[in-house]
This record gives sequence, structure tokens and C-alpha cells, in this order.
Amino acid sequence: MNPLTDAQEAGDPTPALDPVASDHTGTAPGQACAPAAVAPALEGKPLGATPYAAPAAPAERFGVLTSCAPDDKAGIARQICDIMRIMYEQEFVVANDGNVSARLPNGNIMITASGVLKGYMTPDQIIECDPAGNSLDGRRVTTEVKMHVAAYTERPDIRAVVHAHPIYAVAFSLAGLSLAECSIPEIIVTMGTIPTAPYATPSTYDLPESLRAFLSKGDAVIMARHGVVTVGSDLWDAFKKMEMVEHTAKITHAARTLGPVTPLPPPDVQALLETRKKLGIYTKNNLCDGCGAREVCAAPLFPD
Repeated sequence: MNPLTDAQEAGDPTPALDPVASDHTGTAPGQACAPAAVAPALEGKPLGATPYAAPAAPAERFGVLTSCAPDDKAGIARQICDIMRIMYEQEFVVANDGNVSARLPNGNIMITASGVLKGYMTPDQIIECDPAGNSLDGRRVTTEVKMHVAAYTERPDIRAVVHAHPIYAVAFSLAGLSLAECSIPEIIVTMGTIPTAPYATPSTYDLPESLRAFLSKGDAVIMARHGVVTVGSDLWDAFKKMEMVEHTAKITHAARTLGPVTPLPPPDVQALLETRKKLGIYTKNNLCDGCGAREVCAAPLFPD
């Protein structure tokens, strides 16, 4: 049997085998032009002549909004909810405990509402306040708003405040034990020490006033019998420091169960502080000006 069709026997070209008449473009008259294998502008050039730009990394990672513009109120509300959920999962807060805020470029404050379950917050439960902490829509903000306002007043450089009740850090304050000793090199370099402020009644003006001296020199302070406050350049920076405080408390607790904890001597602490510039760290460090905890420090760098 002849596999050729009648049309091919009559002389019609077979597309894959027979040459075809073409014009100057190399395409048979009346036939559509197939896409070029190589873009005309790149023909004859080596591979990779055109640089490839990778797409921008998404702001969301593992269901968490990792960055947003400083004036993006919707993004900031989402970040506050993400941080509250993570703190709930890590047992830094339970029930209605804790509060988080961020300062907008115009000075207003985005802050958590009063009386809500912090592990299950939604962005509509974040309230915008004026710089004095007064709600702009009449809803009740957290009763700890005074503490946030005091922190922003004392530290014009910060953009976020995180308050929580992490178990180990609060337990140290209940036992009358300080985390202000210079023991862990990473904490010395980043934050200095972790002082404890004297007890003051929560939700009153006494509490923020008790924090001012500590926040003026550092980014983290334990409030005796109450909780921890950390501040930062943005929400995630402040949250990171909260994690560092609780991690320090856990390490110190574990060490104390094994034996006495010996602080680093002042020369070693000074050497660690001198590495800050080499590492590009220029955040507040309470050891630069004294940590405010000389009475519990075994080897103060700045004796009176």
C-alpha cells in the first residue's frame, strides 16, 4: 500500500520533508509565521545577555505579614493581630492579657481594644487613637494605653510597643530575682541588660511613670509582679525583643537549677560592647549609660 495521499502524489509538499517556496521572510506565501525560537534582538548573543530580575519577595510568610508601609493602617492592624496570636501560642499572654501598639507617621497610635481575647483578634479590633491615647471612634482601647503613650513620649525614636506576661520573666520578678546581670553575651551586645522596674499598680499613672527611667536607656524592662514591656523601630522589632527577654529568663532559670550563675567581669562586658559598631548595631543599649540596676549587679560597669 502506498502511504502517500493522493494530494502528495499530485506533488503537494510534505511539511516535514519537502522544501516549500517562500518569500524573503522564509515563510510560505499565505501561511502564518511561527514564533521565532530566539527573539530577534537576542539573536547571535551569548546566553544570559539579558539580566534576569527575580520577583520581589512577598511581605507575607507562613501566614504572617512581615512588613508594611509605616502609614498602612490595614497592614499595621494585621501585624498587631499576628503578633498577639503568636504571643498567645507561645504562652506570653492568655485571655485578655497583653497589648500591642504602633505609632503612625502623623503621631496617632494604632492599639488593641479593651476586653478582647488576644489570641483570636481580628483587624477590626484595632483602634486608632490620638497621640494622647484618646480613641478616635469612641471605642474603648486597652486600659494600659497610658503605658504606651508614656513610652512614645519618652522615646521619639520608637514606632512600636509590645506588652505581655511571659511566664518565666514574670516568675523571676515574683521571686525577687533580677535578670539584670551581665551573663549572656548576645543580650549584652543587643540590649545590655534586662532590668526590673519597681512594682506599680497596673492601669494607673503610677505604672508608666515607673518605666520612664528604664525605657529612656533601654528597649526592654520587666515590671515587677506584672509583665514585660519592649519597644522597637517597628512591630516585629519590639516583638523580637520580647522573645529575647523570655528566652533569657528560661536560660537563666535552667542555669540556676544546675548551680550559681556567675556574671561576666567588666572587661569582658566592655569588650562585647565594643563589638557593637563592628556588627552595625546602633540600637539603644542600657549598658552604654548604665542599666539602672546597679543595686543588683555583681559587677557594675558604671559605679556611683
